[in-house]
Amino acid sequence: MDVVYQRDDKRRATHNEVERRRRDKINSWIVKLGKIIPECKQESVKGSFESQSKGGILAKACDYITELRESNQRLMAYAKENEQLLVEVDTLVQKCDLLKSENDKLRALLRQNGVTIV
Repeated sequence: MDVVYQRDDKRRATHNEVERRRRDKINSWIVKLGKIIPECKQESVKGSFESQSKGGILAKACDYITELRESNQRLMAYAKENEQLLVEVDTLVQKCDLLKSENDKLRALLRQNGVTIV
């Protein structure tokens, strides 16, 4: 009977240790999140950083990730628009070069026919 209780105690102790390590890892990651999320970096009056609740840190992390995604989508849209504008500018430059060339030919033709250009 004592062997069964010892085995159960050992199993329980092992489980508790594994669970403690798991909680420590989760807490460590939450603390790291709190350090990199701008809204979590609030200084107190004394100059030290206030500790925030885990839930508060996770909520602000979710908000920040959402904000970053939205910002990233806007930047992608701006990049696409910029790419389209660059293509349009390139097309306009080519048209401008063709018009300059045509203008030069017409001026030369006018000069050949004795017309003075002001």
